Amino acid sequence: RSNDDNIYVPLSSRDSLKYKARAHVGMLAAARGVAKNARKIIASELASNPHYDLIIVGHSLGGGTAAVLGTMWQDTFPGVVVYAYGCPCVGPLDAQPTINKSIISVVGEGDPFSCLSLGHLIDIASALSELCEDHSLRNRILSRTRSDVVNMSDKDLKWSIDKMKTLRRRVEIRMHAADLPEKFYPPGRILYMGGNLFSSSDNVTLREVTQSKFQNLRLHPRMLDLSQHIPHRYERVLNRVSTALRRSSSK
Repeated sequence: RSNDDNIYVPLSSRDSLKYKARAHVGMLAAARGVAKNARKIIASELASNPHYDLIIVGHSLGGGTAAVLGTMWQDTFPGVVVYAYGCPCVGPLDAQPTINKSIISVVGEGDPFSCLSLGHLIDIASALSELCEDHSLRNRILSRTRSDVVNMSDKDLKWSIDKMKTLRRRVEIRMHAADLPEKFYPPGRILYMGGNLFSSSDNVTLREVTQSKFQNLRLHPRMLDLSQHIPHRYERVLNRVSTALRRSSSK
């Protein structure tokens, strides 16, 4: 395995970047393919219609590809904007396209691909390995977390939080020492959809969050529920948000 597989290389000297950029190798390959077939056509259309703006839209892998493509084309087509829905993890925290503010990622609560990268999987595998090796810690965790968070005592809750932080530091030290793949994150500005996403209720929230929201892979019964990722879900929920905003503005 080599982290070099995730290093973003400009498509050509014409698209060379002035900033650090790293992305998922598969999304990079897809973006290069789109760029090869579409760049000249788009350039011609924009030249013929100077009042046009370039907006790239995609869902899921298409959203990740759109984010990489928009990053590649920042200098080629100034002002390009990307909207990515249900976007998976595209790149690390410290580089484009993750830090590209011209990308708007819309992520629904519970979408399984929003915090799923090789780094996330290795992270949770390392944590489970720690618990398997430390029988005492594992047994103490089980004894203090028999009830849900709401019913836990303040003492047990504080103990659990402290132990989570300690375990997190141990795992990070182990991963850094072994030079394991880092975590990737959804790119750009992230709008997070929460609330009753599967009902007809208007009780839906849309708020901006940072990439830290997607730092940890959560284990729960619906963690791989693909119904939370399908494009129809995003379209339906965003229509409800739009309707609620129009009603609010008309009052």
